[in-house]
Amino acid sequence: MGSLGGNSIHAATGVFVNGVSPVTIARIGEDFPNEALEKFQSAGLTTDFMIPMKGSTVRNWVIYEWDGSRTWLYRTEKSRSIQVSPEPSDITEEAVDGISVAHIAAMPLANAEKLVTRLRSLVPEVPIILDTHEDWIDGYQDRLLALAGKVNYFLPSKEELVVLMNTQDLEIAMKRILAYDLQHVIVKAGAQGAYMLSSESIQQITATSTNVKDTTGAGDAFCGGFTAGIALNLSVYDSVVMASQTAGRAIQHSGSLRLLEY
Repeated sequence: MGSLGGNSIHAATGVFVNGVSPVTIARIGEDFPNEALEKFQSAGLTTDFMIPMKGSTVRNWVIYEWDGSRTWLYRTEKSRSIQVSPEPSDITEEAVDGISVAHIAAMPLANAEKLVTRLRSLVPEVPIILDTHEDWIDGYQDRLLALAGKVNYFLPSKEELVVLMNTQDLEIAMKRILAYDLQHVIVKAGAQGAYMLSSESIQQITATSTNVKDTTGAGDAFCGGFTAGIALNLSVYDSVVMASQTAGRAIQHSGSLRLLEY
């Protein structure tokens, strides 16, 4: 109930354990634990672009339903998620100097839209990876699809994709999104692994067989592993394999810093 979460932390550690040093741009509340920052720093990760904010960090409980869906119980105001999500001004020229790929973690859609625009203005040639959040899909389909068309890699979960494509059938959802002619779509599918979508085929990459302790942040760890693969100039397929292996490693333990600890 009291463990540290955070999409960007899960993703950044997923990048780092694959031999790539990430620059993490995030806003943190006054109650963000100092010991977590110290552990982050001692591992060799920079916190130079983690921006302190007045007020609390977002706190919530996540209930995992039997059907694989999640229910979020917010202990802080839900609007706090918007307040602590990065703004374009947080992405400075110094922060993105020399980067080879940018990953936008799950966040409110309006923030993600502004960050894509900011990145395209500062580093137009750098590929962008977009994750999304289930709270910002239903009712926002057109905007999300428009944003996915502006990035290089779109990484929804299977649960998010079926909502986005207005169906309960994953196969139908995957076929439907192909009609939007996005550059690369990789669907995170939990125990089923992941799916690479192209106009020619839908290719499944099976999940790593492992003992599961905690799946919280597995999708973010997957995104981190995928980001590392792209940064290392691996093929999309090999980047998905790296992503799957990273997520498989993460779910064997608990906590957002688990990839640094085990």
